[in-house]
Amino acid sequence: MNIEDWNYLRSFLLVAKLGSLAAAARALGSSQSTLTRDIQNLELETGLNLFRRTTRGMQLTASGQGLVDAASDMQEAYERFARIAGGLSEALEGEVRISANEIVGRHLLPAAIVALRKQHPHLQVEIVITNEVSSLSKREADIAFRMFRPTQPELVSKRLPDMHLGFYAHCHYIAEHGRPASIDELTQFDVINADKDREFLDGAAEMGFHFLREDFVLRTDDLSTQINLARAGAGIVGMHKRMACLWPELHEVLPDLPLPPLEFWLVCHGDVQYNQRIRETMTFFSQWFAEDAYRGMMG
Repeated sequence: MNIEDWNYLRSFLLVAKLGSLAAAARALGSSQSTLTRDIQNLELETGLNLFRRTTRGMQLTASGQGLVDAASDMQEAYERFARIAGGLSEALEGEVRISANEIVGRHLLPAAIVALRKQHPHLQVEIVITNEVSSLSKREADIAFRMFRPTQPELVSKRLPDMHLGFYAHCHYIAEHGRPASIDELTQFDVINADKDREFLDGAAEMGFHFLREDFVLRTDDLSTQINLARAGAGIVGMHKRMACLWPELHEVLPDLPLPPLEFWLVCHGDVQYNQRIRETMTFFSQWFAEDAYRGMMG
């Protein structure tokens, strides 16, 4: 048996994981017909029936289930090969894919990218804006900014200065509604918080304050929208202290509340740390954000 195309295995694994041709096609940015051909070709080359087509999707047969672990091992080996091969490159040119959350990616990273490309004009920079954790093992990104300490042993990380947080509201909102005297009084005001993301709720619980999602009358997981709602006078929002300085109409409430700062980390996979363009980009960002992460915003 000779499997001619790695894509056959990739398609097989994704359909097996998601149980649907449509979902797998969306995840790959491909078409259902392409995945169907990949599965059919793999079945022809193995001589096995790998899936049972049902009204509820694609279900693995016993033969298909027996191949999942081996195919997963092959996928991990392929991805490691790609990381190591990329890590051997000495050229300071080509693509660097960077993952960052909304605040870092949209507000802090652009000025750093401009300065980076002045030093290294042949770099091509791809920016992934996501509040999810990008997989460095699967090369969803070469470099990631994270707001928590990485724990995977295969990752190389550099801690950057912490980011300090506070609660802010528009001066007109404060004039009309007053200020909370303590965090316990927050729910008596219009507080802007996340919809599905539980980071604030979990952090408050660690401090001994227990809130419910329903305690916050304005909810969105888009951090920039949270800030813009506060700037429009909609209510109170938690945000970076240094960013709040950009808008003099925003005044701090509960300034004496000891909110724990956000940890800030720069991370890459150990297999690519010796790639010159990754190494130089990591070094540049380490210096840039250690000096002043917000200076590009401050003009």
